[in-house]
Amino acid sequence: MKTELKFFSKLHVRISLTFLLFSLSIILLLSGSIYHFTSDMLIKNDIVRTRTMVNQTGEYISSYLKKLGDFSNIIAEHKDIKSALAKSSPEALESISSLIHLAKEVDKNISAVAVISKNGFAITGDSDMSITLSEDMMDEEWYKKALASNRMPMLSKTGHSAFASDKGAWTISVYREITGQNNEHLGVVLIDISYNFIEDYIKNLDLGKSGYVYIMSETGDIIYHPNEDIFNDTKKSEELKSLMDGDITDGKVVYEGIINNSSWKLFGVASSDNLKILQKNLTKNILILSCILIILSLFIGIIASKILSEPITRLKIAMIDMDKKWTHIKISTDITEVSELEYEYNRLIDRIKALTENITKEEKARRVFELKMLQSQINPHFLYNTLDTILWLSELNENEAVIKVTSALGKLLRFSLSTDLDFVSIKDEIEHVKNYLEIQKIRYEDMLVYEIDSIDNLKDAFIPKLIIQPIVENAIYHGLRPNGGGKINISFESFDNDIIIIVSDNGKGFDTAKLKEDSRSDNKIYLGGIGIKNVDHRIKLLCGDNYGISIKSAPGMGTKVIIKLREKSS
Repeated sequence: MKTELKFFSKLHVRISLTFLLFSLSIILLLSGSIYHFTSDMLIKNDIVRTRTMVNQTGEYISSYLKKLGDFSNIIAEHKDIKSALAKSSPEALESISSLIHLAKEVDKNISAVAVISKNGFAITGDSDMSITLSEDMMDEEWYKKALASNRMPMLSKTGHSAFASDKGAWTISVYREITGQNNEHLGVVLIDISYNFIEDYIKNLDLGKSGYVYIMSETGDIIYHPNEDIFNDTKKSEELKSLMDGDITDGKVVYEGIINNSSWKLFGVASSDNLKILQKNLTKNILILSCILIILSLFIGIIASKILSEPITRLKIAMIDMDKKWTHIKISTDITEVSELEYEYNRLIDRIKALTENITKEEKARRVFELKMLQSQINPHFLYNTLDTILWLSELNENEAVIKVTSALGKLLRFSLSTDLDFVSIKDEIEHVKNYLEIQKIRYEDMLVYEIDSIDNLKDAFIPKLIIQPIVENAIYHGLRPNGGGKINISFESFDNDIIIIVSDNGKGFDTAKLKEDSRSDNKIYLGGIGIKNVDHRIKLLCGDNYGISIKSAPGMGTKVIIKLREKSS
């Protein structure tokens, strides 16, 4: 989690994400606007396209009906036909049979053409044509309807006689009255067209998968519908009658078209299948384009963020290098903020350097003072006991011993109180220890035995002053004296530029775990009047944190103090 947070806290990542979010917002806004605008345009275009197709289909049907009307006019105005009907002579009508046969051959949709006189004489081009005839045709219902049709086409589901349940037998009939010179009624021209001719004109009308076309007369009669059951479904027929242009039924839009040369209206009921497909393709294309733009925005954002954050990155690297060198940084950039940051940072470096130098001087002075104070500490008990020893030696007239102790004490005090040096030769430090041990040996006599190894290979080495004597003092007071006496051994080792001094005794010993507990509770274990912490601290001040004192001891097993020092040549 921390690694992820650290990654997102980087400047170039934040710039990239900000640019991506901004681009994403723009892309989403544009995509939504484009979809809304284009979808509205598609809807409007679909409405215009569908309305145009419905109107064109109505025009095609109207044009065909006009052609049939013109043909019926040619027959009705034919002088031979008028003459034959006026004479009521069936034989005379035979003269127009060639014209009727020619019409059927030219137009395959014409199923029958007939001329019927008012007296019941008729000639047809189809021997199977079923027409009810009588001497007075005005008594026939279909004949009267034909005269009343006013030359408008009519749906005939009965074939002018018996009812036909087969839709394929239905016809569209066009009637034309034939009149004489004095406008007297002579008969009618009847042209039957196959009912399926309507489907020939509407089959290419694309109204969607569930769309359909129906035709209705001005009186509300359904002329055409792809579902035959509608003709017998009164409820559904009434619903269709109530529909107008622009209405919506079952999620479909109604388009109304006029069929001229008839009393019909054509209604297209269009489903939204095509529109949905277009909208789906539009959505798909917008999504693909949006994804491409998002990827492109991400790529541009990464490049832009790298360019913008590059001066900051160089500034960071320069600052890291500066931590090692403490020098001014120089960043070549035309970004004002980075240049100002560079200037202020360099000023800060100057102030830090000045402050560091002051702190260093103060710390050095403090360390010198601290070292002098540590070095000047002398165990008052040791001094009192030594003077007491001189006193009783004088009382015993041990003049040589008095001289020896007094001389050793003088040298010891002279060495301890000389605070001008932090490092002394190892030879002088051993001499100081010997003076101390001689005083103690005279005092304790045979209870104290000591041995100091040769220092020939270290005679030119310098070590911190007053390091060994406090350890030896601690060995006598806390190791040998409680045990009734013993031996102290001082040995030396050298590794590269390090010196190891080992002060060991065969005294009482102690539990080193107790030493750690006393250290945590700030109870000092004293090494000859100078706390062990102070001695160790002084070594670290002069030699470094890798140097100091370590102790190995166990109850009854004696103690070994290991002093690790940095050698300093003269």
